[in-house]
Amino acid sequence: MAIINEKLKKEIIVSNGEALADKLFLASGSPRRLAMLKQLGLSAKVVDAPIEEVALPHESPRSFVMRMAIEKAFAGYNKLAGHDIWVVAGDTLVELEGVVLGKPRNQHQASEFLTKLSGKTHRVLSAVAVIHQGETFASLNETAVTFASLTDQQLADYLASNEWEGKAGAYAIQGLGAQFISHINGSYSGVMGLPLFETSELLVRAGYLIYNFSSIK
Repeated sequence: MAIINEKLKKEIIVSNGEALADKLFLASGSPRRLAMLKQLGLSAKVVDAPIEEVALPHESPRSFVMRMAIEKAFAGYNKLAGHDIWVVAGDTLVELEGVVLGKPRNQHQASEFLTKLSGKTHRVLSAVAVIHQGETFASLNETAVTFASLTDQQLADYLASNEWEGKAGAYAIQGLGAQFISHINGSYSGVMGLPLFETSELLVRAGYLIYNFSSIK
């Protein structure tokens, strides 16, 4: 058996990492998800491939969020029409007592969502999918998030911040919304929108080298 010394091994790892650097794509316009991939030491290019995000009749929240992540990834993969590439996509939704709280259309709906979440525990379902050479790798993370009871002043101030815009459930755990959360049981990054443990695991399964920590700036 050939023995590879540590110096040569490091050179191989770095070389492979550089070769893969231009082959990772994120099918999302979310700057947050792009930054989260960078947290893993990964540099991805963005591919804009929007899909219709509508639940099927009687489709469960778990099925819906998984389907959305997979369809987003495939839309990006098909748009690029490439084989030796990896496309990552994610989707996140908030579910309270069987009801999905999506991205609020306006401030009034955001107020309704936050009022419903106040003092209760809800679920955040965050799916991630990786497509490589037409093969699908997907996973779902489920996290329980507990809100403290919100005062009228807290609610009014948060709505005035406009942080709720474009956020599932009308809040952002990585922003001002963190002050409302008394407890989480699960993945913080999943609540942010891209569960990093599952993302890392799927990329490895799909053959993408991510453990090139020497390249992290």
